[in-house]
Amino acid sequence: MSRPNLRRMSDRILTEMIEADFEIAFTLVDMAEEQLLGGDAAYTSQALHGADQVLLDIRGRLDAMGREKGQPFDPLLTELNRAIGLAKSHAK
Repeated sequence: MSRPNLRRMSDRILTEMIEADFEIAFTLVDMAEEQLLGGDAAYTSQALHGADQVLLDIRGRLDAMGREKGQPFDPLLTELNRAIGLAKSHAK
């Protein structure tokens, strides 16, 4: 396999991993909100901690990808930060 094809495949895999991480993080936020309504503060805290950890993973992968290639994820990153912050404010 040639180097350009290998690079494109590597970029595609990294992009798919980032997309999957966003899905996981948003799901964890949704689960935290649901458990908060059910009164399970411990689970809410765990889910939000997990979302924070996934957010760190996303940022690391975006850094590895480089600014130019990672820029399309900026709106999702902003929305995830907002969703986590909002869920945390509800949990207080």
